[in-house]
Amino acid sequence: MLAEVRTLQDIPRIGDKMSKRFVDHFGSENQALDAILAGDIASISEVEGVGQRYAISLMQDVASRVEGVNVSDFLRTKESMDVYEKLLDLVKEFAHTRYSRDKLHIFFPYPSAKVEKIMKVRESVSYYMETAKLLETDETIVDLLSKTTQLNFKHQCPKVRDRVIITSDQDSYEYARKRFAGLVDVNFARSLSEFIDVSRGFSQVIVVGDDYLSFDLPEDVEPEFFSDMQEIDDFKVIPEKEIVAFSRNLKSLESSIKVIRLLRSRGIDFFDRMDDDKLELLASTLALIDENGDIAHGTDEEVDRVSDAIDKLSSTVSETVRFLNDSLNSCLENSQMTLSGQDMLKVMNGTIELKEMLGKKLHKSYHSIVKECTDRICNELQLERKERLMVDSLFPEEIMHPVEADVDKLNALKQHLKTKSLKRKFNHKREVSRILSSYREIVREMVREVLDFDVGFAIGTFAQEYNLMMPEIVEHTGIGFNGGRNLFLLSRHGDVVPIDYSVGENSLSPRDEASRVVLLSGVNSGGKTSLLELLAQSIILAHMGFPVPAGHMELSLTESMYYFAKSKGTLDAGAFETTLTEFSVVADDSAKFVLADELESITEPGASAKIMAGILEVLTENNSTMSIFVSHLSEQIMENTTCDIRVDGIEASGLDADLNLIVDRSPRYNYIAKSTPELIVERLSKKTEGKEQAFYDKLRSKFQ
Repeated sequence: MLAEVRTLQDIPRIGDKMSKRFVDHFGSENQALDAILAGDIASISEVEGVGQRYAISLMQDVASRVEGVNVSDFLRTKESMDVYEKLLDLVKEFAHTRYSRDKLHIFFPYPSAKVEKIMKVRESVSYYMETAKLLETDETIVDLLSKTTQLNFKHQCPKVRDRVIITSDQDSYEYARKRFAGLVDVNFARSLSEFIDVSRGFSQVIVVGDDYLSFDLPEDVEPEFFSDMQEIDDFKVIPEKEIVAFSRNLKSLESSIKVIRLLRSRGIDFFDRMDDDKLELLASTLALIDENGDIAHGTDEEVDRVSDAIDKLSSTVSETVRFLNDSLNSCLENSQMTLSGQDMLKVMNGTIELKEMLGKKLHKSYHSIVKECTDRICNELQLERKERLMVDSLFPEEIMHPVEADVDKLNALKQHLKTKSLKRKFNHKREVSRILSSYREIVREMVREVLDFDVGFAIGTFAQEYNLMMPEIVEHTGIGFNGGRNLFLLSRHGDVVPIDYSVGENSLSPRDEASRVVLLSGVNSGGKTSLLELLAQSIILAHMGFPVPAGHMELSLTESMYYFAKSKGTLDAGAFETTLTEFSVVADDSAKFVLADELESITEPGASAKIMAGILEVLTENNSTMSIFVSHLSEQIMENTTCDIRVDGIEASGLDADLNLIVDRSPRYNYIAKSTPELIVERLSKKTEGKEQAFYDKLRSKFQ
């Protein structure tokens, strides 16, 4: 079936313009198709002109084409769809990523004709239920999944300004300009002198061709020679390109690796396309880079030493100059100088300057202080021999006051350190880039698999949190359960009274009782609507392949579900006609669940009873249909039909000490329950005083 979607335009609603947007966003048509067929709603919704609603709808269109079914094939009414969407919202609360919250929309209830699909989902969900149980006390997995996001390899690598490609071959020049456009400078050198001039402007020089290989080059020009541009891998010229792509996704990649490690440590086989050795090589390589695309601090002691020296150079020199001048000031203030008569005559005769005379006397002290300060800089910055020699020239040999560092020499030292750092980092980056380039495609799969794990894990955690169980699928038409709990009530209140109930043929039905069409009667606020909603939830979840909110449940699969909620007041003629039209579709002979809540409000009670009796008669004619109608008109309906329709009841037996109704929420089989309005009136009477109480007492007397 997947072969039916071979191009983007095989998918409904994707034309030429939209197809181009998908290709531009994902980089290729194949990658766009992979995202669509994988149900990657989060990525699809980021395409220009595509929002989340469109993306979800598109996924449903694709599912319809691939699976031959869509969500509305089973959910035949708006109310059915509302219950389904509320259930999805509950599951989404346990998703840790936007990806999984969006992708949960690919799960929907299938008709019984797609039983193989239902069973396949059941198998997958059962696995995740076990996984959630295994990891229920581990908060680490939640934190890691929350940090995992989809990879985005579209980040533009900034131009590397300290590197140049030089060639004297025109073809190589044109090829290099086109291949590395905007990433690195490419220069055409017409002569040796031009080659040397260009080289001196960059810390890293890549030369293509052998024209300058035989020359003795200046000491400050250290190029790297390659014979053919087309044979050079990208990582050798611009390793930053690959590293930036990975560094911008570093958190997600690291989180994904940790998720895989955690799962494997718990005995869960996960992402077998990457074995432990390959996973650890990826992890150790990623540990070498930071989020800015640079070599991470702590990776190389020499890189760290030089980088720290660069960072501290200006401040260290400034502080040392202050110290040097303070020391000289102190030395001068505390000095006592005695000139011999001969020295005084030389000064007076003008054969020597006083300043020169003083300099000679202070020479030893000055150079001693300067030596101390240069040693201080070298030690503070942990400089090596060649670097120390450059520091020695920072301060003048001749005595001057105040002393200033030579700016040109300081800049020369800084540039020397930068060049050294860049070259060493460049070698690291080449190796890192070489390794990462071999992982580019598999890490896409790795992260997507982790994100897909979060989808399944959300379902499993949802099941674990609400104590859901997989229902037993039976052949005979029926649904029955013990310990059923309405999920919507459970999510709001935290605890609800469990219910036992059965309709149709199953092991939980009363003896000799297998009615498929049932009327449910009973007290107001007794839980009839809640029970109907519980049935709708369970039927939808079971047909999605999901667990249900019951201790044990048996049900047969059907082709569709119709859920009709309670009407808001008596309908006008048009709305009444529309309601009848909606019910006309249940007359076919396909297998279906029909749930209806208090349809009597569609018109006056007498007519409503006759209409519902007629609808129920039609439903009893179909042996593969189950139906539960909630109504306060059970007796009138039974008077208008000769069909064997079971009536069950939920009845209140009195008031408790807090004046709440005492109700057995599980329906009583073959029992017409009264709505017991007298109990409501009694409760109001006991809660009030004076004239208000007298009013309710008068109403109570009418029931006696």
